[in-house]
Amino acid sequence: MSIMEEIRRFAEEKLRGEKISGLDHSERIYRWCEALARDEGGDLEVLRAASLLHDIAVPLVGRQRHYEEGAKIARQFLSGLGLPPERVEAIAHAIEAHSRFGGPEPRTAEAKILYDADLLDFIGAIGIVRGIGRGLLGGEFDGDVGKAPEFLLGVIEKYAAGLHTKRAREVARARLEFMREFVERLREELAMRA
Repeated sequence: MSIMEEIRRFAEEKLRGEKISGLDHSERIYRWCEALARDEGGDLEVLRAASLLHDIAVPLVGRQRHYEEGAKIARQFLSGLGLPPERVEAIAHAIEAHSRFGGPEPRTAEAKILYDADLLDFIGAIGIVRGIGRGLLGGEFDGDVGKAPEFLLGVIEKYAAGLHTKRAREVARARLEFMREFVERLREELAMRA
């Protein structure tokens, strides 16, 4: 079994049962990291590992501090696979720096790419679904459709800024515009104007 297969299997095990930040999310981030790296550079091995492992601590500690605990777990796991210490630290830094809940500023190309890839999965059509799901699970949204426009505007505001890469900013512009149009359409339907 290759190292990447072992990493994927470990991530799948750690994320089993996670409803919002599960393996499906990590797989999308994996693909975004590859796409952004084509334009921005970066070490694909670091990005692939970090993308699969970035949320492994969410089921253990929740979202608020998952980036710290996830980096610790990743360091231990990756060291056990025999990866060189500098590669382990590059992956761990990207994991620590990927979250908008805290953590250090992304210092490397890989950390900036992972940060942007993760943010892109919270905007657009996928972002609407994930935002509502996360809001329901976390208690920030009670399911009242009449409150959804304001809730989604909060999601837009939270994720509309702070991207590091040119390509992610371009993708984000279109996705955020879609979300704003969706909110306007939702308001029209709620007012029975549509």
